[in-house]
Amino acid sequence: MATPLNGSIVKGFEILSLFTEQRQQIDSALVAENLQMNNATAHRLLMTLEQVGALRSIRRGTFALGPKIGRLGWLAEEANSIAAVVTPKLEALSGHLNESVMACRLSRYGPTCIAVANSRRAISVHIKVGTLLPLNRSAQGKLWLAQMSEPERVKRLSALTISDREAVVPNQMDDELHLIQRQGYAVNLGENEPDIAAISMPLKNKEGQMELSISVFGMLSRFDPEFVHQAKQQLEATIQQLQDKI
Repeated sequence: MATPLNGSIVKGFEILSLFTEQRQQIDSALVAENLQMNNATAHRLLMTLEQVGALRSIRRGTFALGPKIGRLGWLAEEANSIAAVVTPKLEALSGHLNESVMACRLSRYGPTCIAVANSRRAISVHIKVGTLLPLNRSAQGKLWLAQMSEPERVKRLSALTISDREAVVPNQMDDELHLIQRQGYAVNLGENEPDIAAISMPLKNKEGQMELSISVFGMLSRFDPEFVHQAKQQLEATIQQLQDKI
């Protein structure tokens, strides 16, 4: 059975879709006419969108797109732009290692895949753009944690689900993150999913801040020490090629 949709959210996006290059202002009468609702409902939805920053009031009863929409649009454009830059390199790396490769950005809840090159193997691990990975169990997540300041790390870990928080052993986690900081990469050998492994390295911007994690991932049985060493070398080469483009 399909999950029922939230009608208010659908209506909110329908209202936002009324904006065009030619129509940069809307009011409750326009919303009511186009979306077949009464003026009171249209006004309530408009006021709600204003309250959350999606719209801004320019005069009584008339609204334009708000600052939050601008920020989200900028983030979407930037993410798509970065994905377009990194994807050819991910595809080349995937072809060389014969395993899947992805790039992640850090979102509020953990690393999120923004670009991926899935392996062409008959039996392989595939992932979709938009997939969220756990902070404490994935190679990508642990790599991001190792780059954070102590206060931010504590804040991020405290926001985990109860089951994920219970899986964190403080001293063990600290030791692993210190090791990741020293060696410059993180591995996951079946910690997140029993039969899946990954190795992840940071792609930093010109200011030296981590912008993306670049990871090779696949079946655990293929990630022996020799392959991990080879993947590490190829990841370093790929990151070096991308360094000046981010």
